[in-house]
Amino acid sequence: MVLKASSQFSIDLKKVKDLSLQDKVKHVLKSLKTAKNVNDVPHFRKISGNNKAYKMGIGFYYLVGIITSEQEITLMRLLHRDEVLQAIKNT
Repeated sequence: MVLKASSQFSIDLKKVKDLSLQDKVKHVLKSLKTAKNVNDVPHFRKISGNNKAYKMGIGFYYLVGIITSEQEITLMRLLHRDEVLQAIKNT
């Protein structure tokens, strides 16, 4: 799959100071790149209410992405689980 990252995802990733979490995120990104479609990636689940939005738990963080085409995903956010509700309320 082709990965694209939103500017907000890049900002969220830079805020993460935990090196082990950064390594886990890099591993997930590599597995997303090598996958043929979203269903090939374990633990990447649909978000209810939206057919194109997916999430994955990585430690205490959630990686949120949107499918833009069959072979392309745009990474939108990387948020701590406590910040997810605040981000949803603000949008």
